[in-house]
Amino acid sequence: MSNLIQDAKYVKNSTHEGVFMRSFFSKEDNDQLNNSEVCIMPGFQIAPHTHEASTEFFYVVSGMGEFLDSIEWKPIKKGDAFKAPQGMIHGIKNTGNDLLVIFATFSPPIR
Repeated sequence: MSNLIQDAKYVKNSTHEGVFMRSFFSKEDNDQLNNSEVCIMPGFQIAPHTHEASTEFFYVVSGMGEFLDSIEWKPIKKGDAFKAPQGMIHGIKNTGNDLLVIFATFSPPIR
């Protein structure tokens, strides 16, 4: 099947230690969204930040942690979905003992 994506490789995130990502769609593919699988090792985090021009949607594939929703850290676990609208301060911590795996989608795309 020509639309099967099998060659997406994990890369170390250049900004956040202990975070690895593999991208499936990028701004080069389309102008509507981009998405990736994000893996956060136990004890690591994606530090608080904002995306001024994009909304980010998250789905927890496995693991557990916390999501910063502007000013409050909230628990997250497998099966949870949440979003960070444009301009909202957000971050994600792995507070568990296992890898935290999250599927993230940006609209419009970033990077």
